[in-house]
Amino acid sequence: MPKKIADDPRFHFEIYAGPTDARRDRSAIYYVENHNGQCSYAELATDFEMMAWLAIEQFQRDQLSNWTAPIAHSVRQTLELLLKAMLDAIEKRGCPPAPALAFSHDMDRIWQHCRQWLAANGYKFEQDARLKQAEWLIAAFHNVDPSGDLFRFGISNTSAFGKQKSYDRVGLDMEILVADFRTAIDFLRHWEAVPFRETMAIEMGWSEDTHFDKDDFPRIPQSDHELGDSVPAP
Repeated sequence: MPKKIADDPRFHFEIYAGPTDARRDRSAIYYVENHNGQCSYAELATDFEMMAWLAIEQFQRDQLSNWTAPIAHSVRQTLELLLKAMLDAIEKRGCPPAPALAFSHDMDRIWQHCRQWLAANGYKFEQDARLKQAEWLIAAFHNVDPSGDLFRFGISNTSAFGKQKSYDRVGLDMEILVADFRTAIDFLRHWEAVPFRETMAIEMGWSEDTHFDKDDFPRIPQSDHELGDSVPAP
């Protein structure tokens, strides 16, 4: 449970009680306790993904260099949220909780933690043809912006070449970014969904999941060596 409370009645109200007298003046933003279930990392990832694609479209149309930080931030945020959705999903399947990771921006550590658990528990993600491309994009964003602050604030608490990092030194190869982002999203969503749907099946008492196939993913082509056993001898 978070320790910090922020519930100023001028900007907060409960949906059934309605706004109090303290909120008689309208505000640009407000918070409503609506008693719905808590939203998930995966849902928020979808919202940031939508923003990322809109920003990418605008950039490609106008070619304005000042779209670099908004694009990079929304892409990075989407990836981080999908990784945290995966972290949440595997914890529900028995992976020991890692709250320090959940509240960090270290995409590399989050992914390595998830990767190790998935591998140790027999998930077939290493057979997924999208793995290499997804890992490369995660590595690129993690190494350029390991603290998750470069594109939010323009100046990072990390350095390179003896100087504090700043967003105006970041370059985006849009052809590669668009392809890698789309592939990474598909990869992360699938391997978050596999343990998530397993948990759902247990909770709902399903004997099978008729709406999701965990084995529906593009496979790495088998080498001739791997196929050797199945090839008839001459």
